[in-house]
Amino acid sequence: MSRTTRKTRKRIFSTGAAILLFGAAVLGTAAPALADKPVLSHSTSAGNEPAAPLAKAAWSIPLVELAEGGGDRTAAIAEEGRVFALMDGGRLAAYEGTTGKRLWTYGKSLKPLMVYEQSTIYGLAGDGSIYAVTADGARKWVSPIGVKEADGIDIIGDTVYVMNNLVFYALDRATGKLRWKVAEKKEDSYIEGYASVTESEGVVLREYYVEGVHSSIQVDAYDKKTGKRLWTYSDIYSVLTVRGGLVYTFLDMFMREDYESGSKNLHIAVLDLKTGKMMEHRVYKWTIQQDSASPYHFGGAFGSAMADGNALYLFQDYTVAQYDLTAYKPDGNPVKRWKAPDPEQFYPLFKVHQGRLLYQNQHDNAIGLLKTVNGGFIRTPAGRTVVQTDLYGNGLYLGLADGTLIAYDFSTFKPVFRFNAGAKDFRPTLKSGGMLYVQAGGKLTAVKLPATLAKS
Repeated sequence: MSRTTRKTRKRIFSTGAAILLFGAAVLGTAAPALADKPVLSHSTSAGNEPAAPLAKAAWSIPLVELAEGGGDRTAAIAEEGRVFALMDGGRLAAYEGTTGKRLWTYGKSLKPLMVYEQSTIYGLAGDGSIYAVTADGARKWVSPIGVKEADGIDIIGDTVYVMNNLVFYALDRATGKLRWKVAEKKEDSYIEGYASVTESEGVVLREYYVEGVHSSIQVDAYDKKTGKRLWTYSDIYSVLTVRGGLVYTFLDMFMREDYESGSKNLHIAVLDLKTGKMMEHRVYKWTIQQDSASPYHFGGAFGSAMADGNALYLFQDYTVAQYDLTAYKPDGNPVKRWKAPDPEQFYPLFKVHQGRLLYQNQHDNAIGLLKTVNGGFIRTPAGRTVVQTDLYGNGLYLGLADGTLIAYDFSTFKPVFRFNAGAKDFRPTLKSGGMLYVQAGGKLTAVKLPATLAKS
């Protein structure tokens, strides 16, 4: 991927009045009493789904909520059979994944931002330094770069990238030494920097939100060794993928597109990675359905793109088309085409997993899957609100607004178990090996997974 059972909703309408003739012969001409007549009586099925067994907690720990970014955040990661979480005082603690036994603690006043890569935790400390600690609790290095807040940390090859809005840093992964720092300026039309970067063939790409004739996304390319900016390209929606020395970008044509009546166009610019020169401009066209409720919408299900390997997926209102990313032909036919779910109800999540395109419902956040093998569409039951969605291998985990987490077998789309978290404020669900870690209600709870989900 470039960059990380539909149950028919059954509606029963019934409007009626029961007329009760109330009287008795002995009372003579008593007036009949009419029952109240409802303006509307409407029942909606919540969907029928096999009951899943209730899972039990193996162990749990409290999570400290730290004020960060205008809200309260917790921080926990699960990797290689261990859980690493921030506890009181901003200390980092490690726990054995199956038993919950505390193994070690490190530091103080640490921030709720950390990542794990090859048995090392990288994170942000309260004094503005970046730290690297091994999975066994040994300090590798501390880099005092003076970043009080950060949006993201990316580990790519031999480099640690730290993003803080318009500023980002490149650190040597082995030593923590600062290689370079880039600080773009608002007076140069930069508004906001994205929290992640892409690196390929010695070039680092980062996307920014910028001002112009209209606000849009811009991609900037930097030299990996020096941080020198090599080129910029604006008026895009996103970078789709970087392959073979080429950067595939989805263009933003707002105020530049002369739409033909009854049709839409989606533009992709293919850029040279080293220079930013446009190597190819692609245009993909499709016809708007006459009964379309939103003929002028663009973006999401109404006009967007994603890349996965050699497959280029285009979301074209009521259709999804797959093209060969590496072989463009003007006005060429797609490799495959499927009927899309109702774009007024479902929007794409821009992920394809096990041959299925993922969607989410706009009203209750239910998950839908479009099967690329046959075009079939399935979804989780309607009538309940999903507040947290996580997918690991063959396990799909949904945290519901009623405080229940339901685990699905992704291949069969049937529920495997449910767990009562006791709170509806779910945070990302974590998984490592045969254990699942549910974050809700200010605590992290471990649940042992069945074999069908543990091995995924």
